[in-house]
Amino acid sequence: MTDANKPLDPKHEKLLKTRGLGSGKDYEPFIKVHELSSSGESVRIRSASVGRIHHLLSGIELLAFLVFDQFEQTTDIREQYPLPIDDTLDICARLGIRHPQMHGSLTVVSTDLLVDFSSGHRLAIAVKSSSELSKLRVMEKLQIEKTYWETRDVEWKIFTEREVTDGMRENLLWIQPYLSPDMAAHQEVDYSDVQDLFHRLQSHPQTKITRLCAKLDDQYNVDRGFHLSIFRYAVAHRFIKAPLNNAFHSWKFGDLTLRKPEFASEVNNAS
Repeated sequence: MTDANKPLDPKHEKLLKTRGLGSGKDYEPFIKVHELSSSGESVRIRSASVGRIHHLLSGIELLAFLVFDQFEQTTDIREQYPLPIDDTLDICARLGIRHPQMHGSLTVVSTDLLVDFSSGHRLAIAVKSSSELSKLRVMEKLQIEKTYWETRDVEWKIFTEREVTDGMRENLLWIQPYLSPDMAAHQEVDYSDVQDLFHRLQSHPQTKITRLCAKLDDQYNVDRGFHLSIFRYAVAHRFIKAPLNNAFHSWKFGDLTLRKPEFASEVNNAS
């Protein structure tokens, strides 16, 4: 039996009716974390760029997501984006590749991240460990994705752990908790709070930020970690722009930029 004559997995067929549709806050990923048999490194995280909960299925995918979530021109990120089965079947037939399937039923091919930018540019991203790229079947599946997006004039890239420097990885994981859906205690931080913090940091331009925040806690007689917590939240939610390629413990005031209030408002109310 040819792939074209095989049935689509009933579970995938049902999911396609509601998943992978829309954009912004209305988008619902094809695969969700709680549906995986083994969660492993999967995580749910709220984006600064879009303002909804995203479902990421690996540690590398989390890093890729955070890189683009912190990019100023990012307007939307859709994860686990399903490709139309008719298109992927046609691509497989033309390339002579067996379509992904399980137990005799076809399975949907999905792209890990689909990123939209304010320029109108769009980028489709396949996230893989570099060690996986030597496997023939992995490369065949990636070729399906590549062909699909190229025929639609959408740039397609592979993202591996090698795309992230050690400093950036440390920074991204440092701010990650402040994008967690469970960080309800920090939801009352607003632009005026960040402005106050920025003003306090400005008075000590030569002191490293982490050390300065500790000094400010003592100066203002607040709980230890108070100022650093606001700072991490501000960076995570793009209120403050910081040099993410340099490890956060080296940052000083001169490395930072307070973004305009209208931009911060736009980020935190993205749709």
